[in-house]
Amino acid sequence: MRRMLLLLLLIMPFSYVWGDTLTPGDRVFLQLPGEEAFDDPYTINDQGQLRLPEVGLVNVAGLTVIDAEQRVRQKLASIYRNLDEFKLTIMEQLIRIKVLGYVEKPGTVSLKPGSNVQMALSAAGGARPGAQLDKFKLLRNSNTKIFNYKAYLDSGDQTLLPSLKGGDTIFIPASPLLGNIEMNFDDMSIHERGDADEAQGITIFGELRNPGTFSFKPNMTVVDALMRANGVTRYADVTKIRVITDGMSYRFNLSTYLETGDTSNLPPIKPGTTIFAPIEAPEKTSTDDTQGVTIFGELHKPGTFSFKPNMNVVDALMRAEGVTRYADVTKIRVITDNVPSQFDLKVYLDTGKTDNMPEVKPGTTIFVPIEVKDINTTSRTIYVMGEVKAAGPYETSPGTSFIDVLANAGGPTRFADTTNIKILSNTKAPIAINLVEYAQNPAQYTLPTMSPGDVIFIPEKVDLNEKSWLKVTNDRAIKIMGAVYKPGRYEWHDSMTFMDLLAHSGGPKQQANLSNIRIIKESTAENKGHEVQFFDLQAFTKQGSPTNLLPNLNASDTVIVDELPHDPTDNKAGWVRQAAKDSIYIFGEVGAPGRYAFNQELGFLDILSAADGPNSEADIQEILISHRNGKTSRVTRFDLARYFETGNEKVLPKVSAGDVIYVPKTESVADTKAVKVIGAVNTPGRYKWNNQMSFLDLLAMAGGPKQEANISNIRIIKESRVGKENVIYFDLESFINEGGNFAGLPRLEAGDTIVIDELPHDPSDNKASWIRQSSDDSIYVFGQVGVPGRYAFNRELGFLDILSAADGPNGEADLRQIRISHRDGNKTKVTQLNLSLYFETGDESLIPKVVPGDVIYVPRRQGDWLDKPAERVVRLMGAVNKPGRYSFNTQMNILDLLAEAGGPTDNAYIDRIMIVNTSCCGDKSQTFSLRDYVNDPSRSPLPLLRPGDTVYVPDQDDSVTEQFRQGIRDALGIITLIVLGAAL
Repeated sequence: MRRMLLLLLLIMPFSYVWGDTLTPGDRVFLQLPGEEAFDDPYTINDQGQLRLPEVGLVNVAGLTVIDAEQRVRQKLASIYRNLDEFKLTIMEQLIRIKVLGYVEKPGTVSLKPGSNVQMALSAAGGARPGAQLDKFKLLRNSNTKIFNYKAYLDSGDQTLLPSLKGGDTIFIPASPLLGNIEMNFDDMSIHERGDADEAQGITIFGELRNPGTFSFKPNMTVVDALMRANGVTRYADVTKIRVITDGMSYRFNLSTYLETGDTSNLPPIKPGTTIFAPIEAPEKTSTDDTQGVTIFGELHKPGTFSFKPNMNVVDALMRAEGVTRYADVTKIRVITDNVPSQFDLKVYLDTGKTDNMPEVKPGTTIFVPIEVKDINTTSRTIYVMGEVKAAGPYETSPGTSFIDVLANAGGPTRFADTTNIKILSNTKAPIAINLVEYAQNPAQYTLPTMSPGDVIFIPEKVDLNEKSWLKVTNDRAIKIMGAVYKPGRYEWHDSMTFMDLLAHSGGPKQQANLSNIRIIKESTAENKGHEVQFFDLQAFTKQGSPTNLLPNLNASDTVIVDELPHDPTDNKAGWVRQAAKDSIYIFGEVGAPGRYAFNQELGFLDILSAADGPNSEADIQEILISHRNGKTSRVTRFDLARYFETGNEKVLPKVSAGDVIYVPKTESVADTKAVKVIGAVNTPGRYKWNNQMSFLDLLAMAGGPKQEANISNIRIIKESRVGKENVIYFDLESFINEGGNFAGLPRLEAGDTIVIDELPHDPSDNKASWIRQSSDDSIYVFGQVGVPGRYAFNRELGFLDILSAADGPNGEADLRQIRISHRDGNKTKVTQLNLSLYFETGDESLIPKVVPGDVIYVPRRQGDWLDKPAERVVRLMGAVNKPGRYSFNTQMNILDLLAEAGGPTDNAYIDRIMIVNTSCCGDKSQTFSLRDYVNDPSRSPLPLLRPGDTVYVPDQDDSVTEQFRQGIRDALGIITLIVLGAAL
């Protein structure tokens, strides 16, 4: 960091031109070698001070670099002794400007010399929306200067902006249009209501789209001012626009100007002008109500209008620009000569007859009322209610049909239940109409005739998710429950079938018992119970039965679909729902004994496989079957092994629902035709054996060897042999790698046992799992290796393989003294290996040959004296924390050596460190005072130190002062003894 700052100091003088004196904001670098507190540059604060460590605040503003350096040096001299290399350098000069007022981030900003007002404003986050750009203020000392920042933005002329100096303050005022309440700035609303005050702008009001006070611009005309307010409205009287300039009133006809383009009639405008656009007054040819026609009510322009000869009611209505859309044109009131009459404009427009049109005279009053919906109770009315587009009363004529009335009401909505439309009448019983059936076959479905006073009710379609049952009565509902996807209560119609209901409920679930569906039919007779019917849907679907064999359902019936149990072992709760007459029982040595659903299409093997088959301890030659037909019971025995050997289907017993199957446990586990496989295979166990099988067949039946299996030493124990010959060893790894002859595979017999040992998981675990590994296949590694222990070894491995398996020698291993104990069973021989020499030469003949049973010992290194010759090291002794021999080169000095040794001890006598220099001409001794060097490095140079030298740091007890003090202490002790002896 220090070197980078020095490099910057060398470069900066060529890149910047500095000022003569220091100012607040300047960044300076204080060069003081050896002090980390001065590695980073310092910034002069707004008060012109530097805050320095151990010293505090130092005033430097207004001083030159030389004067500031001298002042800081005087302050530092009381704390730091060596200031010979102290230097103050300017890294960057900045000016500090305060930006206040209506800005985003008011405060003090730092700028480079030569920056302008725009840069200062940008450093403060810019002006806030609503700032008054034409009245910025610059405060310097006690003087204030106002300048137009908006003019600079319009022209780009930088001479309009004042120059900045350190300590200046820029104040940005808020526009007076914002008011005295702080709120979010809305530029559109200010733009619409004006952007200037009345004295300096133009005030425009009246029938304009955006009236307000707007800024005046040179050469602005009345038309420009009107367009600034977004133009006049459609109600403005453009012929009578008033313009007031300098107290003079002018009348301006905009319509004439637009037609002629004559600018001579444009009134003059200047700052302070007021423009008014009046509303256009409605044209009235008569202001006397007795001479005109008064029209009011639901009209576009009600008022009093002049009477014209031959004027009728329609002419008068059109004079008021017609009726509104809310007018009741059938009940227009006309009063002439104080005689009221009613006029139906609708009838007049339909027929064109003027017979019923009232007379209109001067003084006539016409009133158009608002339309009010009256309750229609005429003798020709039919009422439509419910789920139609436009429910309400409708007038009919003779011959009007049901479809005509329904179509006139807009037709049923998508929520309508068109299968159950009701017609209510005062003279007849209620009639139900199924519009769906009528749409399918209109010729065979007769619709009833309609009479005045009838009521047509279209009910709402039933929602399946509706919690209320009141919308579907019991005589129209059917219930389905059990193992279906959507059990519930459904609306029923006689045209539906059992399959329709089942599909409507989502269909049966996968575990549904389709062979025994129950249908509960309620009896209509009193004091009589319900009837239960059974239906086999499974047989119906498989046999392709005709639809007339489906059960006949009626409203209020209940359909129950039972659910098969999820788990055959769960015969205490879920199985209660299964009838005993549909079940079969299986016990004993099977995978999942229990009660199972059973029908006539299943057989013995089906129920046995459903129970996961016999387990390994089952006696499949003595299976017992208890046949129960409800009256008597008989037991049969079945030899399943015979069926497996012959494949004769005739020997399989016939079972039916209610029977009990028992698979007993075999009495003797021994089997004369079995071979046992144990150890590191995926599926160890007893396997049936025949003479056609080979060793690899048996290994494959056992799932093959595991990854950690030791397949180079598989043991085969022969039951037919006695003594040591009953164990055979087989190297499967060599057989696989070298491609051995299949005739060389070991021959197996019934009763043999194959043992495949497992290699240890961790070489360090030689106290438990390693017992399974034979010592004849192991090699031992001890001493200074990463993981000492016993390792599996074969003839294909070498010394370097076993050494790398033990994670190699560690940092304290002596590679020159490795010993190998060769144990061949008869005698023992020990060889020595210099592994360091092998690494230097690469001579493979140095590597000894090792075999299983050998022991490798890597001793601990006693010292590295041989690796470090005396001419390349320096010996350090005495009162240091880590005395010893240290590697040394010409770039190091005695301070590096002492630091490497952890420095002198607390009791070291550093005033007289002795150095013995070794050379060709003889050894020379010199002393060195470390204390004098620390106090004044320039007067106490470091001694020359070379490889081969010896450095001794004495103890405090070896100093002359300490020895003199000890002599005085001894002498005083002797004198004290003499005096005491004389006194006695």
